[in-house]
Amino acid sequence: MNKNYIKKHHCKHIKYAWQSILFLIVALFYLVGCSSSSSDNNLNSESGFVTGSLLEAANSNIVAKSDSGEYVIPVDSFGRFSASLPVGVYSLAYRAATSNKLVLTNKTFVVANNVTINIVDADLVPQPQVIVVNIPVVNANSAIIEWETDIESDGYVEYGTNELYGVSSYVSSDLTKRHRVQLSSLMANTTYHFRVIASRHNLESTKFITQDYTFTTVQ
Repeated sequence: MNKNYIKKHHCKHIKYAWQSILFLIVALFYLVGCSSSSSDNNLNSESGFVTGSLLEAANSNIVAKSDSGEYVIPVDSFGRFSASLPVGVYSLAYRAATSNKLVLTNKTFVVANNVTINIVDADLVPQPQVIVVNIPVVNANSAIIEWETDIESDGYVEYGTNELYGVSSYVSSDLTKRHRVQLSSLMANTTYHFRVIASRHNLESTKFITQDYTFTTVQ
């Protein structure tokens, strides 16, 4: 057989072999890339399922809040709800149909991947209203502020020499309707501005802030 023919034929086989190897390498990189992308997508799409009932929110919405955002969940006429949520730690709030205001519930829950969470006993945390504010005692360097709320609450007083306030009293942490706070280290013969902040368990979403009030210390 012609040596040139054999050499040419052998080179052709080597060429095809290298092409096949190159094709396999490209295919392998493609498969690895797809696998990695699929794995990342699965990681990013991890979610669980939450279900429960909140009769106060019937025909309205509840809002599940986490560090990743807020998720609005519709509630049927029987107060039942269900939704798929990303993995995370959530607080639950009810969006009032009349005022569109978020009202916090006493429930915090954790959503894990492929796990169903059933929310039970999700009582609302109401917002107190300050109905009476009194200043029964004013001295040269101190004053006593009293207030009353419509429901049991905690709270504190913000005060200062103008409406920027700048100073806060200690928090009255006991849940009660009647509150009494003493402001001390005041300057004599000075007009002070103050307002009362009432809440439940010092939760931001339950805070009620009164109008501005004033009093003047004696000489």
